Parts: sequence; structure tokens; C-alpha cells
Amino acid sequence: MGTAIFMVLMVCGYWYTSRDLSTRFKIKRSWGWDVYFLVALYGCIFVLQGVIATGIIWLLLLALSALLNAVPQLNDGLHHHWQSEFMTWSFLGIQAPVVIMLAFAVAFCLYRSSWSGSARLNGSGRKKLYKKLSRANGVEGLLFQCMEEGELAWVTLKSRRIYIGMIHTASYDATATSNIVLIPMLSGYRDGKTLSLSIEHNYSKWYYEHDITLDSEPRSALAFRKVIMLDQIESLSLFDAASASAVMLANDEQTACG
Repeated sequence: MGTAIFMVLMVCGYWYTSRDLSTRFKIKRSWGWDVYFLVALYGCIFVLQGVIATGIIWLLLLALSALLNAVPQLNDGLHHHWQSEFMTWSFLGIQAPVVIMLAFAVAFCLYRSSWSGSARLNGSGRKKLYKKLSRANGVEGLLFQCMEEGELAWVTLKSRRIYIGMIHTASYDATATSNIVLIPMLSGYRDGKTLSLSIEHNYSKWYYEHDITLDSEPRSALAFRKVIMLDQIESLSLFDAASASAVMLANDEQTACG
């Protein structure tokens, strides 16, 4: 019986954490023993709910038995103990209350992970959820702000390569493949000795000269997108238009002097 309870507990916990959107975000941000304890935690919640539901059935049987025993016209001269009989029933060698409790746990798990409102979030609901979860992580919070408000991001790679542009999407599903998709406006590098910024490509000028936008045809700005792995990023910050103009002006002056 203990093995059956443990198996249902872990299966329910795994099923819920792998399908519920908010919990899936949390578990992707956990590692090691934290993942196992998180799965067991949700499994315990569903099993506890099953225990409570089974206890409610026992109370209903107790109340019904007491009612029948209190009204002679209903008990036919018998003394009912349905709550006691309920506790002694068995199914395949397992006490029936345990089977019913586990069935309730599975039912609650399926409902919460497949049919409840929180499991079927629409676009705005997903956006609100992601915004809430991203507050706990500085990088994710900044990326979400860039995607939501259209802010430019300054991305510095470990190779001293620099990209300035719009964050199109970000993926955190797996640590090994976590990445951001950036639509570049400027790109360049920092000098290894002076750390001064040198602009090599002005994508925004190219877009303007060729009438390229995010939804232009037959070619859009998405054709120039860069997929950058998160583990290759050294620093990330916002980049405003005024700073961009200053950088370009300084770069032009350096080119003219050269």
C-alpha cells in the first residue's frame, strides 16, 4: 500500500510539473535535488487533497448513518455503520479508502494540469505570468522589458563582440540551448587594449536605405536576426537612442581622423 501511494504521489507530481505552464517555468529554473523535491511537493499536495476528499466521504457516510439510525421509519430495525464498513472495504487487496484517495489525487492532478483555467492561459495570461516570473531574474526581467517595450539592448559577448538591437524572442527551456534572438541595429567590437567601441555594421542605416521593416516583403529585418547563446553573453543592458547617436558620432570622428 505504501508503494502504491508513493508511486501515485511521484507520478502526479511529475505529470503536473511537466504540463502546468507556471510550474514548468519554475522547474526549468531549478536543478539538482530541488527538482525532485519540487515534484514530490506537488505530488504530496494532490495526495493530501485526495485524503481530504476521502475524509469528506467518510463524514457524509457517518451523517447518513446517524440520520437513518435516528429515524426508525428509515432504518427498518437495523443499525447502520456505513462509515465503519467503508473503512473495511477492500479492492484487489488494498483498502477501498486508499484506492478512492489515490483516484481523487489522480483526478485533481489531471484537472489542475489539463482542464483548469490556469492550465489554459491565453496570450495575455501567459504574458502576465512570464512578467511575474521574470522579476526574480535580472537577465530575464531585462529581456522581457526589451520585448514588451521595444527597447534596444546592448549585448556584449565574451569574445568582446557587441550587438545593439531589438530582442525578438528568448528561450530558457534548456540550459544547454538557452538563447536570445536579436534583430541587430549596430554591431562591432571592443578593442582588446583600450576597450573602445568600434562600429563595423550599421544595420539600421541599411534597413532605412532599403525600406526594410519587421514586416516588409519580400525581405524583412528578421532575415538579419542573430541567435545568441546565453552562456556566450558577458553583459546585457538597455541602450537608448541618444547613446546610439553619440556612439555613431564618435565613431565617425575617429574614422575621419584616421
